[in-house]
Amino acid sequence: MLEDGHVYVIDLEPGAVHAIYLVEEARKLTTRNGKPYLALTLKDNTGRIGAKRWDVTDDEAELAKVGGYLEIQGEVELYRNAPQIIIGALREPDPDDIDRNAFEHTVSFDPDQLIEEIRDLLVGMPDADLRRLAESYLDDETFMARFGISPAAQRMHHPYRFGLLEHVHSVMKLGERMCEHYEWLDRSMVLLGLFLHDSGKTVELVGEEVPEYSLEGELLGHITIGINLLDRKLQALEDFPKRKGVLLKHIILSHHGLQEWGSPKPPMTPEALVVHTIEMLDAKMNAFQREQDEAPEKTDELGGLRWSKLLKRKIITSHPTRKNVEAADESAASD
Repeated sequence: MLEDGHVYVIDLEPGAVHAIYLVEEARKLTTRNGKPYLALTLKDNTGRIGAKRWDVTDDEAELAKVGGYLEIQGEVELYRNAPQIIIGALREPDPDDIDRNAFEHTVSFDPDQLIEEIRDLLVGMPDADLRRLAESYLDDETFMARFGISPAAQRMHHPYRFGLLEHVHSVMKLGERMCEHYEWLDRSMVLLGLFLHDSGKTVELVGEEVPEYSLEGELLGHITIGINLLDRKLQALEDFPKRKGVLLKHIILSHHGLQEWGSPKPPMTPEALVVHTIEMLDAKMNAFQREQDEAPEKTDELGGLRWSKLLKRKIITSHPTRKNVEAADESAASD
């Protein structure tokens, strides 16, 4: 029985811990000496932390299911300057002990408002053919229901409920700005390409709090799923120009940028390049923002230099200089 309420990941410090967390990743591995252990990533809505259970039994390993809750007792230690939990005991928690509010990802926006803003951008596109195609998606209740709540990725960016909606809204707003600067771009193709680039995520990923791959997601991937969905929409529209359909498919196919990043073709049109560039920027900025939100506060000159698994580089996760400037501004304003 937990007595002191939920212990948030962001508040963990070296020492004893007894808490319930959501299992994001779970792997049963073997040490160099041939002994089994469990490597976990545990999370709540403030962050995630690695954990290990040495000499794990088969029964214990069965309890650690991705997307499930786990009650653990152990010690928080520092490993390579990052905290991790060495688990001494684990069990399935009593449902009454789970504080659901500690695991729900809260968003700072109204999802319905974002959908309306996306709708306004699409129905306002100057190209009548692309506008008609966009409306076929907007009128698809099944698609829009999934689009409105799906995560955008399993781990890298926007990996939470409403994440796809947040990502697409953000990139479409950026796309508007890009088309204002480069006036010769096909605005309709850019906006619809941004709307549809991750449309396959509505089928690829299931589970809003801990996203997992569906069967189609594992075997086909979201790019193929998105192309198949677009094909069905195009076949249902009469007299849709073939060239526009091919250009739109190319945007979806190339939005990862390179073959080694998952795209069978690199961007070969200016609109495809814009979609790839904006999409990549927004994904990395979201990853950066989450790293900063989840990082402990640092006051050293480097401002919390740490290794980011998401971005695969060292990053600075806080800005003491900026905070000092803000504090000085507040002090000056009060004088």
